[in-house]
Amino acid sequence: MGNHDADSVPTLRAAAAELGPVCLGWGGVVELGGRRVGVTHGHMTTDIRRVLADRPDYLFTGHSHFPSDVLVGSVRRINPGALHRADEFTAAVLELATGELRWVRVGG
Repeated sequence: MGNHDADSVPTLRAAAAELGPVCLGWGGVVELGGRRVGVTHGHMTTDIRRVLADRPDYLFTGHSHFPSDVLVGSVRRINPGALHRADEFTAAVLELATGELRWVRVGG
């Protein structure tokens, strides 16, 4: 969930429960392909610290709308960019087996 979702949290949780996806709420860690992948919107330092405490290999955040890929300690922090309110719309595709990251321009 992101900074514009606060009023919609009950609706979003209900939709996730009805449709079956994993809802990480304000952030969490899942295991995919033998790697621990953390996800949080990135606007709250407390959420970032909480997810980092679960020791992910990767941490995906957004909020800034600027794509980035940096190593902070042992955690690779990736911001895929944005699909709204950005000069260029981007997404990121991470190949977990190799660590290869590919940027995808969307639209335009």
